[in-house]
Amino acid sequence: MSELQKNETPKKRGFKMPDIYIILGTFILVMALLTYIVPAGQYDRQVVETVHGVQNFVVAGTYKEVEQHPAGFFEIITAIPYGFERAAGIVVLTFMVGACMGLIKRAGLIDLGVQRLSKAVGNQEMLVAPILMAVTSLLAAFIGVPELSLAYLPVFLPLFYRLGYDGMTATAVALLGPCIGFTFGITIPGSVGMGQQIAQLPIFSGSGLRAIVMVLAIVISIAYVMVYAARVKKNPESSLTFDSDKIMREEIAQRAPVGEQTYTPQQIRAGIACLILFPIAVALILWKNLGFEAIGGLFLTIGIVAALIAGKRGQDICNDINAGMHDLMVGALLCGVASGIAVVMDSGVITDTIVNWLENLMKSTPPAISAIVVFWEQWLFNALIPGATALTILTMPILSPLASLLDISQQAIVSANAWGGQLSDIFFPTSGFFIATLVISKCDYTKWIRFYTPLMIILGVMSSAALYFQQVFNIQF
Repeated sequence: MSELQKNETPKKRGFKMPDIYIILGTFILVMALLTYIVPAGQYDRQVVETVHGVQNFVVAGTYKEVEQHPAGFFEIITAIPYGFERAAGIVVLTFMVGACMGLIKRAGLIDLGVQRLSKAVGNQEMLVAPILMAVTSLLAAFIGVPELSLAYLPVFLPLFYRLGYDGMTATAVALLGPCIGFTFGITIPGSVGMGQQIAQLPIFSGSGLRAIVMVLAIVISIAYVMVYAARVKKNPESSLTFDSDKIMREEIAQRAPVGEQTYTPQQIRAGIACLILFPIAVALILWKNLGFEAIGGLFLTIGIVAALIAGKRGQDICNDINAGMHDLMVGALLCGVASGIAVVMDSGVITDTIVNWLENLMKSTPPAISAIVVFWEQWLFNALIPGATALTILTMPILSPLASLLDISQQAIVSANAWGGQLSDIFFPTSGFFIATLVISKCDYTKWIRFYTPLMIILGVMSSAALYFQQVFNIQF
């Protein structure tokens, strides 16, 4: 074979995961097909007046088959538009959070906070990672947005290199901080808020137990990272990213600005304003039991106020809002597309049939064990439907009535969905922001899996234990 023929030999292409839109579109078509195959059926519903208002509950033992309602052409093509209508609140909230974080990030307030922290710890460099993880975790626990790891990492990399650590430590802090806070968060709109809305629970109720679990998860994650960081500090060759760190250090040195970056008095005042306003917003959300629209309005207001104090002009604020919304546009759109799946299932009257099948499959299992099974099922299903809101909208309409039929508390099923569904956000390669973060740090995916898997198992066992106690003791606080 000639040299030319050798060069023209086509290379084998490895498997590439389809775009999430293709996956969700396929689910819509599959569900439409199932409406022709799966028998249509319904449970009776009972309207009950509770302390939290009128609620609609599934009545156990009342399932019956009804006339088939297969999805036709118009049901399929209108599934996504009606999905956006169903998920309108969370779509708007996602855009509002994006606008808020876009304003804060582009006002330089995130960089300012990291710089001030670096100065504050001085020679106590071992405190940097725990403080950063605690702060980013708590921020994510209330507003979500694990995608902020993409904004944190470019700031963290030079900081941790300068302190004598490696790229894996910086990547772990950037990913684990917001993602652990997001997974075990208290007022996460997409998983906890939407899940409780579907489960007909007061929004963000049951925050006491979730706060305890969240603190445990943050402490465990910080300890895990610090053990690794201390080992790398003592022996740099033990680093999982030893080979790529040399390249990254050279690139960062070339891009680094000459001298220390300075911030204006306006930016400093804006940073202080954020530190005051965010806790006030969280308190209002919990106290007033605010809906998605009000929460979105609060975040947008905080972002605009911070930008104005930082000295931004009107046009700059508008540009930053557009850019921030653009950053989370895909996440917002996925909420509506994912809801289209539930729309098709409801129009075909097959949702209750699937619930009935699952009820028969799991009815001999103790409720506490069933809650743990749901946790790990959501962990696995997140590989196909990454994203808290998309997964919640798709699965909670089935899980919530299933929980009622199996005597699993609605709070436990909401927790199982939130914790299990997001724990694998930084494990499966279908999560876009996760892979993008690894690309920034030049951290190989397999090396991250080696680093993260033991921690993920520890957190999974902890979550399973928490679900067991939440169900057995009916913990609602």
